[in-house]
Amino acid sequence: SIAASVLICISTIYFLNQTTIVDVDLQAIAEGMDSQAVDEVTLITAKEQLNLDEDAFIKYSKEGKVAVNSQVIKEEGEKARDEQEYNQLLVPPGKRARIELSDGTRLVVNSQSKVVYPRRFKGDIRKIYAQGEVFLEVAHDKKHPFIVESEDFNLRVLGTKFNISNYKGSATNIVLVEGAVEVTDRNEKKAQLAPRDLLNIAGGAITSQKQVDVAEYISWVDGIMLLNGNELSQIIQKLSIYYGISIQCDPSVGSEKVYGKLDLKDDIDEVIECIRQTLPFTIERSDTSIYLNK
Repeated sequence: SIAASVLICISTIYFLNQTTIVDVDLQAIAEGMDSQAVDEVTLITAKEQLNLDEDAFIKYSKEGKVAVNSQVIKEEGEKARDEQEYNQLLVPPGKRARIELSDGTRLVVNSQSKVVYPRRFKGDIRKIYAQGEVFLEVAHDKKHPFIVESEDFNLRVLGTKFNISNYKGSATNIVLVEGAVEVTDRNEKKAQLAPRDLLNIAGGAITSQKQVDVAEYISWVDGIMLLNGNELSQIIQKLSIYYGISIQCDPSVGSEKVYGKLDLKDDIDEVIECIRQTLPFTIERSDTSIYLNK
């Protein structure tokens, strides 16, 4: 079910009502709300804030009308939308959401992530902002390049599939599944990605590029975390972000390698117990943190 919330901050409404197509500061819109400040998947439009079910599917028509799980959202005072109106989606810890934009581009938005995008695209480019982790399947349109803006980079494509992970406080990585993308970092350095390329960005600068098994980087879209000999310390870092809880481990345990897969639809205690079946350790648990010891 969809419940309207009355808590809409004034700054967010201001930015979401901007009508300028070229110079809208999408990062400023994104900073108006924090994905950790919401308990449910939250869609913010120019008129209201909606709390949505987990794994909600949000779809925009070519005219900018929005439906959630096939139910069209009727907004108060709805009128013809000639202006460029921006919406924002916030996904809290432990949840995911799916969006189909007005051009047919599809996004899967991971835990503790946010995206800002127009209800319908106008002008020569299609531009959105993403923070956290998002898998994109961009609708091909060679006349209207698709641009993803972020704090550390800009990414430009015509039509392709790729994954972005750029959580605050963590290094950024971009994995290309198919097609081609061009990434520009803060220093205006550019990188061209081919399928299966992983691009790493740290501190706003491109640091490395290599070929990888993309399945490991996009399995979260299906609610699975694949483990191909990853160190436990790396795994719990990802789980901390996904579940929104501090998870740490003793260094002697953190260097151990883990194989298999984890079901992210399970709660965190079940996930930790699943790892413990293959890698014995003790668990120290509090309301706000988990510590794994030898």
